[in-house]
Amino acid sequence: MIDWLMIAQAIALAAIGLGIAIVGLLRKPFNDWVLGAAALVLLTLVVQAVASFIAPFAGAGPTGDLLEYWVYLISALLIPPAAVLWALIDKKGEWATLVVGIGMLACAVMVYRMHQIWFVQVA
Repeated sequence: MIDWLMIAQAIALAAIGLGIAIVGLLRKPFNDWVLGAAALVLLTLVVQAVASFIAPFAGAGPTGDLLEYWVYLISALLIPPAAVLWALIDKKGEWATLVVGIGMLACAVMVYRMHQIWFVQVA
């Protein structure tokens, strides 16, 4: 894994999540921009999953618990589709966009935690 890339990913996801959450607090309806931002978050997480699968074979395994890392990653991969599904079901509701924003913020926190497991935590 690349240390600075995981930190940059966590910061970018936090910025996206915060932006969507602010739009949600302003009670703007769920739209294609929010959907696109959620898709971008999911894409970064898929890239993270592929890199995480390949890295141990290249000799760059995590310093922490591998199972804990993968549980975080798989959970983070499930959050964007679940948040978007919730928003699509509740499209006429006031809080659909906020739900997506909070989901993206949760992904940012999980990526930061994955960084700690991969680089900082000692098993």
